Amino acid sequence: MSILKNSTLVIAGVIVSNMLAYAFHFVAGRMLGPQDYGVFGALMSLFLLVALPAGALSFAITKYTARFNYEKELGMIGVLRKKIQNDILVFSGITLLFILVFAKFIANFLKISSVIPVIIIGVTLAFSLLLPVNRGILQGMQKFFHYSMNTIIEAFARLVLLVSLLFLGYGVNGAILAYGFAYLIAFLWIFPYIKETKETIAVTKKIDIKPIYRFIFQVLTVNTILQSILNIPSLLIKHFYSSELTGNWIAALNLARLSLFLVTAISLVMFPEISKEKDVAVKKKIFYKSTILVLIVTSLMAMVFFFIPQFLIGGLYGNSFLGAASILKFMGFAMIFFGLLQLRMDYFLAGLK
Repeated sequence: MSILKNSTLVIAGVIVSNMLAYAFHFVAGRMLGPQDYGVFGALMSLFLLVALPAGALSFAITKYTARFNYEKELGMIGVLRKKIQNDILVFSGITLLFILVFAKFIANFLKISSVIPVIIIGVTLAFSLLLPVNRGILQGMQKFFHYSMNTIIEAFARLVLLVSLLFLGYGVNGAILAYGFAYLIAFLWIFPYIKETKETIAVTKKIDIKPIYRFIFQVLTVNTILQSILNIPSLLIKHFYSSELTGNWIAALNLARLSLFLVTAISLVMFPEISKEKDVAVKKKIFYKSTILVLIVTSLMAMVFFFIPQFLIGGLYGNSFLGAASILKFMGFAMIFFGLLQLRMDYFLAGLK
């Protein structure tokens, strides 16, 4: 019942935040058109690959926060947050320098005339990596209401920023900037809700960071495989085919990903439950229940995508994107298997020592 109750709470937040997130893409698609939206989609696929450590950080922070919270060592959570954030700033600076050096090559590969949007991707990286630290603490402390509210605030801020920046004529650059500023706003919003980790930060015990970074590397390896399956095709389509076809592919992929957002909501609740549990039988019981929920939601979404793809694409993106309907029709079924794989990987990671 705990899994179902908390999953329902998180799913409610995911539904609202993703309604706003999809509104973001629908507005971007309609205002930018298939060609510029294809450029934006390819750049966001690149961004999701560059920002892969974010997912690993979130898992690690959640896992160790859940343990510290269970043992009433709130000060250790504060020490962990400070250490990880300092390392993130160093990593982000090095990555930004790397992107600056290779910005021209990246732009040429994606057939983009300007290097500015590529550079903006590099700057946005720092914000995207800092947010999972604070958000992972909320998840690990099982503050699912505040976690859900934070995802909603991020999505709402991103939509408002998008409309404002596109209205001002910033185009693709404005759409990417909206992502970065929304991460920053959501990051700052969390601090009042994790203040108890600050009040007891004066601890004498040092945190052993090596197993944490080993776990981050393990999660990063898993996420790299999963996200490469989703995002590399977008980059290759943009390189070998037209921006218009890329725009249609991105439109279909974004709609099909709705299934994965629901999977993520279930996994977000499952992960800390399994991380703190020592009984293997109980862990398996939690996983089996989560699997059933994932199978139900992904199958239902696949049927919706199969029977009314043109209605969804035309109504949400506009008639200029109707070429995406034939892609969406079958992509939903692929998400069933991908969702089950994602949940299995999360279960494996939650059980690591």
